[in-house]
Amino acid sequence: MFNRSFTFRRRPSDESLEKQADPEARKQNTAQDGLPQTALTEARDDDAEIAPFASQGSRRSGTTFSIFNQSAGDQAQKNGDASAGPLGLNIVYEPEAGKRKVDIVFIHGLGGTSRFTWSKNKNPDLFWPLKFLPLDRDIGQARILSFGFNASFQRRGKEQVSIVDFAKELLFDLKFGTNNDQESLEIGSVPLIFVVHSMGGLIIKEAYILGQNDPQYEHIIKSIVAIMFLATPHRGTNLATVLNWILTSTFLSNAKQYINDLHQNSAALQKLNDQFRHIAPRLDIVSFYETRPTPIGLKAMPVMILEKDASVLGYPGETSKALDADHHNVCKYDDLRDPNYIIVRNVLKSLVSKALVSSGASVETSPSNGRQSYDLKPSMGITDVPDTDYIFFRDRWTEGTCQWILQDDRYLTWFDPTKGSKSSRLLWLNGGPGTGKSVLSSFIIDDIIKREMSCQYFFIRSNDQKKRTLSLMLRSIAYQISRSVPEFLKRTLEVIDEGIDLKSADSRTIWERLYKSILFRLQEAPRPLYWIIDGIDEAADPRLIFKQLGEISQSSLDVRILLVSRKTSEMLAAFSRLPSQLEPDAISIEGHLDDVRCYIRTELSTMTSIENMEPIVERIVQGSRNNFLWVRFAVEKISSSHSEEDIDEALRQLPAGMEALYNRMAQSIAEYESLRNRSLAEAILQITTNSIRTLSISELCIALNEDISKMLDMQKSIVDLCAGFVVIDNGANVVMVHQTAREYLTTPDSDRPLYIREDMSHGKLFLSCMRSLMTVGLRAKVQGFKTPEFLDYAAVCWSKHLIAMPHDFEQAHEILNKFLGGSWILIWIHYLSSTGQLSILVQAARHLSKYFAYRRRYQESSGRMDGIDYTRLALLEGWATDLVKIVGKFGRILRNSPDAIYKMIPPFCPQNSSIFQIFGKPEAKTLSVLSLTSGDWDDSIARISVNSFTVAVRTAGSCVAILAGSGTSMGVSLYDSSNFEIYESSPVNHKERVQRIELNNTGTILVTYGYRTTRVWNTSDGSCRLSTKNAKIGLAPLAIQFINNSTQLLVGTDDRCLRLLDLTEEQTSWWVVAEFEEEEIDGHFLNAASFMALNREATLVVVGYRGHPLSAWEVDGPQLLSHCYRTREGQTFDQIVDAAWNPHCEELFGLYYEGTLFRWRPYDDECEELAVGGSKLSVSRDGSLIATSDGRGTAKVFTTSDLDLIYRVTAEEGIFGIAFGPDSRRLYDIRGYHCNAWEPNALINYAARSGERTDTSSETESLALSSTDAGVSLSSRVHSVTALAASPKGRFYTYGTDCGDVFLYDSRSSTLNTIFTAKNLSIEHLQWSGDNRYLAVSYSGKKVVVISFTSTDAPGNSGKPALYTKDKLDIPLKMASNDGLISQLLFDKSSENLAIFCSKNIHVVSMRDVKDAKTLTLDVSTECTWLAHPDEDYMLIGAAATCLIISDWRLRKQKVYRYHVSPSQGSKGPSIHPSDVADISGPNITTKDDGRVVRAIITKGRSKHLLLQISPCGSASKIKLLLAFSLSQFAAISPVSEDVAPMRDDNTETTQPQTLTPMYFVPPGIAEDVALMLDILPQDRLVFLSRDSSVCLWQVPVDNFTMGARNSIISASSSIRPASGQPLSSQNRSRIGRHISLPSDASGDILDSTDRPRLFVRNRSNESVNLKSDRARSRSPSSATAFKTLFHLPGDWISRTSPTAALLWPQEKSLLCPRNGEVAMVRCSALS
Repeated sequence: MFNRSFTFRRRPSDESLEKQADPEARKQNTAQDGLPQTALTEARDDDAEIAPFASQGSRRSGTTFSIFNQSAGDQAQKNGDASAGPLGLNIVYEPEAGKRKVDIVFIHGLGGTSRFTWSKNKNPDLFWPLKFLPLDRDIGQARILSFGFNASFQRRGKEQVSIVDFAKELLFDLKFGTNNDQESLEIGSVPLIFVVHSMGGLIIKEAYILGQNDPQYEHIIKSIVAIMFLATPHRGTNLATVLNWILTSTFLSNAKQYINDLHQNSAALQKLNDQFRHIAPRLDIVSFYETRPTPIGLKAMPVMILEKDASVLGYPGETSKALDADHHNVCKYDDLRDPNYIIVRNVLKSLVSKALVSSGASVETSPSNGRQSYDLKPSMGITDVPDTDYIFFRDRWTEGTCQWILQDDRYLTWFDPTKGSKSSRLLWLNGGPGTGKSVLSSFIIDDIIKREMSCQYFFIRSNDQKKRTLSLMLRSIAYQISRSVPEFLKRTLEVIDEGIDLKSADSRTIWERLYKSILFRLQEAPRPLYWIIDGIDEAADPRLIFKQLGEISQSSLDVRILLVSRKTSEMLAAFSRLPSQLEPDAISIEGHLDDVRCYIRTELSTMTSIENMEPIVERIVQGSRNNFLWVRFAVEKISSSHSEEDIDEALRQLPAGMEALYNRMAQSIAEYESLRNRSLAEAILQITTNSIRTLSISELCIALNEDISKMLDMQKSIVDLCAGFVVIDNGANVVMVHQTAREYLTTPDSDRPLYIREDMSHGKLFLSCMRSLMTVGLRAKVQGFKTPEFLDYAAVCWSKHLIAMPHDFEQAHEILNKFLGGSWILIWIHYLSSTGQLSILVQAARHLSKYFAYRRRYQESSGRMDGIDYTRLALLEGWATDLVKIVGKFGRILRNSPDAIYKMIPPFCPQNSSIFQIFGKPEAKTLSVLSLTSGDWDDSIARISVNSFTVAVRTAGSCVAILAGSGTSMGVSLYDSSNFEIYESSPVNHKERVQRIELNNTGTILVTYGYRTTRVWNTSDGSCRLSTKNAKIGLAPLAIQFINNSTQLLVGTDDRCLRLLDLTEEQTSWWVVAEFEEEEIDGHFLNAASFMALNREATLVVVGYRGHPLSAWEVDGPQLLSHCYRTREGQTFDQIVDAAWNPHCEELFGLYYEGTLFRWRPYDDECEELAVGGSKLSVSRDGSLIATSDGRGTAKVFTTSDLDLIYRVTAEEGIFGIAFGPDSRRLYDIRGYHCNAWEPNALINYAARSGERTDTSSETESLALSSTDAGVSLSSRVHSVTALAASPKGRFYTYGTDCGDVFLYDSRSSTLNTIFTAKNLSIEHLQWSGDNRYLAVSYSGKKVVVISFTSTDAPGNSGKPALYTKDKLDIPLKMASNDGLISQLLFDKSSENLAIFCSKNIHVVSMRDVKDAKTLTLDVSTECTWLAHPDEDYMLIGAAATCLIISDWRLRKQKVYRYHVSPSQGSKGPSIHPSDVADISGPNITTKDDGRVVRAIITKGRSKHLLLQISPCGSASKIKLLLAFSLSQFAAISPVSEDVAPMRDDNTETTQPQTLTPMYFVPPGIAEDVALMLDILPQDRLVFLSRDSSVCLWQVPVDNFTMGARNSIISASSSIRPASGQPLSSQNRSRIGRHISLPSDASGDILDSTDRPRLFVRNRSNESVNLKSDRARSRSPSSATAFKTLFHLPGDWISRTSPTAALLWPQEKSLLCPRNGEVAMVRCSALS
């Protein structure tokens, strides 16, 4: 059954030799090819390679020709025979446009051609690269090319052409080759694989080396992922000498340099191999070698052209394989069924699939799929190609074996595809260890596929922890189904879009969501499906697999399941519990000795004749006990014999049974004379038996700390040293020869010569991981993406080995302390962030916590507590918390900027955290966070501010929907859960009172149910896709749910009806699905329904009432199931306030009015209650958790299995709605005017453990939850910061809260004092005077108080605080009823006057006499932001969204400047269109509310400019305008002397409004990143807050502020024209902004991000240079739009919807940022 080739040669039979030597036979064979019979011109199809005179024929019988024959390539090229194949690089096959995922290049050998080399008998129909390969589904995605070169034998003249020259030709064609349309071949844009024969292999090796050192070929060389060598003379051949002698001694030609290069062990080959050895490890290398001699010469003498040693490189990771062919036919095949072709195709298929996986491409495409399968791989955690294990075992199959299974009646009954559609069956193949079960599985898979049936398979491998899990098995099968069933792929992607993390989900979630909810309901699924699952007994939990698969009996889908395992008591018990509907049956595979005989004959056929073989075969069969593993070892022993006596001796010494065989193998290791060899063998076995996954040869060498470059053949050395305990699989991985070998080595037994102690092995692996993670120079390698091979294993698995090693392993403990206390841990986090594996931090955190607990118990029990540095220990143990919090708080930052972990993240961590103590403190000089009182982590990751009172929150996919407001102003705000940015379509306004909202599962569709109408919206663009009237006005919606792939909507209302709305019809109406008419129960009052809840499938519904018990119904019918009665004594019912079904079973969770949580199973009529005090409820998508909340601000999370409390958080304000995130790791609640997002350790750990608890309970750790996991987060009521102001002289800042307190913070003494209280009235505005004497405070909308200060620098103030309150002055404003609320406070330069701004008036109060107030009524009725002119002391500047207002501090005059914005400018397109701005025609100017100025800044350079950031009203926060105006444009207003009485409002001078044009000083590449301009530093350095909450610095180019002269002031009646007098058109629009060329888009619509205008930087010569405006380009240092990121703010520090609370404080080089009722002071040295 196993197929294994040995190094000795096969002896041809006498009959074949006679036939080859017979001239008549040769003549007949040659005549069949139609070739002339002359000794000197006889031509064949032969690419003669090293033996140009080798005969061509069938694989098993050769034909001959003269040793002077010319090659087919010579003759074909001489005669212009195009069929021989062209020279150069040419396309052989190309998939459909857009579907090319890989390139495969074929290179022939010496004397060959680009077509004949690969065609049997020169038959074009057997040109397998074109005729065979594209038929394979995966390989068909590859473009296939051939490279031809002129290496004939009859090139006359002095030939100095070498292999190097051919390699250069190849590189040139790869770089500059074109197709028939003269279009570039674009080699290097996709993974590149080479298939090379003979000398072609030397050419590609030389080309690979040359390309490494030439930058122009760098991208091509990097794209090469694999090389398949077919009989390549890596070490040369002696026949090369013979060939050159023949060429020089005849008139044919002269000696060739490229033939000299082929001499055995030539200097050229040695140099080539030495160079290639060091750069080959990154490649997948497969070497096929010939096993038959090649007939050459007139007498067709059989000669081995290449021995195995010459054809195999012997590199680590290389896969070598024998082919049953001679040198000539190793690359030619008879048909698709040719065994050699199948082997080559399977390996090539594996290489292609692996390349597709590593590049993120699709293994299979289908035009109807829409999104391709490659989307599914990373989302489902599929890292290995499913074919890998299948091919590994299929290659071990021996022809003629396994046929018996196809005749077995039980198998045929199971397989029979003619059974009905509901005939799912399960068959169990069982047998003892080593009986060939996996090879038989691969044979059955191959047979089913050949019959063109739908077959999915999975091989459970004991040497890979992931492959032992039910979760991975289900994901792998689902992935395979998605490759052939487009509808299943589509539906699976929708589940992923819901936000469910399938790669970490537990098996139950995968089974429920992918199989029961999708696959089992598909009508288009192939019938039947065949599932082959091998190695069930090696799974982490075999019984769970039987139980899960047994549920298929409840499905209507026809699935045939074949389980393969050993026959153990555990397997028998699980098999006996299978449901009878599956008709389970079992077949024992033992006792089929004919397979054993066939295998032995095949392996021994090269040694002796059949007559002498039979006794040997029978002796081996008798001792085999049907164990193919034992047989394989026996055959290997015999194969080393040289005589019959040796064979007899070997047979006598064979041990009886596997136990004895393993003993002998172990004894041979124990008896090694070399201590180094014995230690190395044991080390290999330690690692191989206990590694978390299989290791490649290269990874193993690194783990061993061995220098593989000094080993001639590492692969052979590993196998030989381990005495057969390990083998090398097809992926060049080192694996145990069998699971029984691992069990033998790891089972303690004093009688065995070798024992591998598992805990010490884990300790050794832990040290290997640490050595890899603590390598000098690793950070540079990670940043350069040049990481060592073993690094990924070390980064992912070190913590697993940590908890499995001995607790008293002091060396490992010291290494761990060094790792956690040094920069190595940051490099580790950097690597995981850059490779998208941040979830490993959570895993490591759990393991660290467990390890330190183990360690502490060990030290206590052993009395080793003395001398422990508890401070240091606490610092190290703190990482168990820090790692989880880093993921939650900074995960988004790390995914975008992995290297932020070194400098930018530690300072923002709490002061008590380990990461801050070790890495944050040293950064204090450049970056530090001050003035926060809490030194510990909290669970908040975001706080979303909403303008109105929140009503409901829903989550689905990546969307968070918040309903807020009241009456007709209610709207739904939509946010992206990944970064909490608001959707551009937000808010969605229904324009009537909204009673309920709901999202579909993917978050792409929103429904709003209003008082009169129901509307359905696309969340992406906010478009209304459907609007319809409600069935009745005023009907209250109690439940809403999307069904049937979001094509229909179910709504349950208070009239006890369930109605359906078809969303696919334009004109649609409601129709009643079910009416729940129930009879009133005695003693109760049946009134209108007050509550409804539908289960996920919408098959069950519960209806609640105020005076009647809760009832459960089956919707189909409808059919009443039962009523829910209270378990409380004396009370039978109570009002239900909230309830939800468990998505995975028929159980309901609900809350009674008084806050009691209950769980009810209607079918069992079981109910249990728990007092939790909740009023709102939510169940997680995976059904494992339930959350409750109450009006006191407390949220609790319980497990649904046993209602255990695992988390509780209390914060400010009551909770009015609660929801889980789709992945169950996050909790959202709404409290008043904001929404909180929580991501506590308890949920993260529970979600991570949930995936492991059910199907991956490993031998090394216990995953049971402990009581210590119940996270509790308590906090007192937090009052929001509502106003913030910093002293212009530095040192002090103040802030006010919503409870009316004003605090003063001294940054030098770090003291905080309360300086004013407004008695529970919210503080609205704060403003410092320029000299620090006054602080103005406004509250309650119309009240102002001024606090005066005295400094300790003043005489007589010794011993007092640096700044203390001297007096408080109430400003007696006489505000008219139409004044509106106070919008701003501002002091003049002298600090003698305070301006109080309202929406319609300005009031100026003198600090000398607060009763002396002047008032000015504004001519423009719009919201303004006011600033004092930096140079003109008397001038005030007001900035509005459509105009600028100039006034003076005496309120004597005002001038209005109207401005328009370009319809094509802005960060994302035009935010304000000219047509939206009303004309300004008179003194009383009114404008539409087109937007608001969110920030106004005046530059500090020589040329003063006013910078504005404007956000249009009703638009998303990312839509903005960034404008600049030169202050020199504004006409000066003459100062008014003090003795002039103030003018009354009706005497105030007003001028005709004028029009000016703003400058767009920020290019799109920067503007799209700006969330808020913070300030501008000297030298025109703009500081801004980016959309990802980063504080950035951008140097504004000088040219951007040198166009003030172009901003001409124009009267309102005139149009805007350039200096030439011509209308402003798209051609000359760039004159407005000299540095940019504005795109023409007269429509004025907001541009989509994909249509964003390009940025053109104009140089001195006025030439346009095209720059990309994308984000990546904008961050490039060489880009004209480059900016510097100074630091990143955590996600919960800044509200994405209202970031304006942040304040830059240049005097202290700081940013002030409100956070949790405090103000964080972020000091950064770059802010100077």
